[in-house]
Amino acid sequence: MSPKFRSIFCVLFFATTLSAREIVVKNDIQFKAALSAAGSGDVVLVESGTYSNIDIKFARGGTESRPLTVKAKVPGEVILNGSSNCDFNFPYTVVDGLFFYQGSINPGEGDENSVIRFNSHHGVLRNTAMVDYNPSDFKISYYWVFFTGSNNTVERCYFKGKNNKQPLVGNAIDESRYNAVKFSYFKNIPYLVLNGRENIRVWGSGKFDEKGKDGAYFTVEGNLFDHADGEGAEIVSLKSNYNQVLNNTVIATAGCINIRRGSNNLIKGNVILGQGAKQAQGLRMSGANNTVIQNYVSGTEYGIRVSAGEYIGSALTPGYEPHVKDRAASTKNTDGNVTSYPQVKKLMLANNIIANVKGSCLQIASDYKKNWPASQMILLPEDCDIMNNRFINTTPGAVIEGSLPDGKTPMGGITAKPNRYKGNVILGDGKIKYPPAEKGFKIEALPSNWSEKKELSNFTVLTPQDVGPPWVIALRDAKKFPMEDDRSCYPADEGTKDKGSKDKSEKDKSEKDKKKK
Repeated sequence: MSPKFRSIFCVLFFATTLSAREIVVKNDIQFKAALSAAGSGDVVLVESGTYSNIDIKFARGGTESRPLTVKAKVPGEVILNGSSNCDFNFPYTVVDGLFFYQGSINPGEGDENSVIRFNSHHGVLRNTAMVDYNPSDFKISYYWVFFTGSNNTVERCYFKGKNNKQPLVGNAIDESRYNAVKFSYFKNIPYLVLNGRENIRVWGSGKFDEKGKDGAYFTVEGNLFDHADGEGAEIVSLKSNYNQVLNNTVIATAGCINIRRGSNNLIKGNVILGQGAKQAQGLRMSGANNTVIQNYVSGTEYGIRVSAGEYIGSALTPGYEPHVKDRAASTKNTDGNVTSYPQVKKLMLANNIIANVKGSCLQIASDYKKNWPASQMILLPEDCDIMNNRFINTTPGAVIEGSLPDGKTPMGGITAKPNRYKGNVILGDGKIKYPPAEKGFKIEALPSNWSEKKELSNFTVLTPQDVGPPWVIALRDAKKFPMEDDRSCYPADEGTKDKGSKDKSEKDKSEKDKKKK
């Protein structure tokens, strides 16, 4: 080879090597050194073993075509414990195949303390598990995953056993957009009597009744929630605008999928199988311009609840207590007064199937006048389209219920535009106890060959084989993943559903907070 071509070959070889550099890690010291040295395109390849008190914090980021990756050489065999945590503090970084097991991060300041933090953009956590990563005291607050940046993704991950304060997954109100949690498995999350322990809570513009095109633009897609009780009220809670909850499956889990506040959200293709579990619920919604379509709910305490809204224009009685938030006063809301439940307007509720729930299949203006007069929950849903839904009911009782305006002073002047009911069907037994909806429903006999299996044939019902890290699936199949059914993360007295809440004032406060939801 001539000297000229030898030089060209060496340059190309050197460039190729730089673009695909592997930094092998075998111990804690090497792990920390590798994080400091790694750059764009590098792969920090971590050998199997247990690593304690590791702060996965990048010294630099990658690019779209050359991300910086931290990866287990054998997925699932890199165990992180102690106070180990991960901070996606630079863009285009990937963490793949790790196992956070029975550690606990140090208490931090503020409300955004978390094990996994997305503080930049285009970070990816995949193929990773977090099991029983809890503090010794459930009152110590931290998330397991928290987004402050944008365009980040959690995919094919596994979460089991969170039992302390704060949601499992959360995001910042500001500067957090277009994040996603996909194809992940939420398993055996203990039910503790404490508000604010949702599996996924999505904040953003809309939390304080902001209008316009801003929102969180968060996607929750293709996940399985299996006995993932958390707070027992909300499994997925949307408190912002422009989010999507798509094709998830919920199995025997306390709580509901809830558009708690915000507008222009989409709830589509989800399957909720309550299986008679205590406090298993269906779908709830508040706010404007939301779309809830093609979902399936069965075996829960209720099917769909379209909430009444709170009137905050003025105090209708001396007993009214405004819902004032200091934070709201700086978000185009001059007095900081926000609705506890925004009025439902222009809801599209279509092509949903509700089967054999304990209470009503559909309730319009649920919680009407609840906590009156302190809360003015008197705004009926208006200008909504409720069409082509199917309600299967095999026991006598009210299938469709709703609240009518009582028309009494001081509420006589508050009206709502009519809703449109069309093409809805009740199969089996039941009554319509809401006159405005009667013309939009027909009652038919339940076919003798009806079965839930047939009903679900047009839906994707996720199983543990479909979600989470492939290495977790393989270990489960080989009966080598016993921590999945380890209940040491649950309260000692599961009957009270309250670990450590012997402090009566704490428990009473939790109950009051829960009612506000």
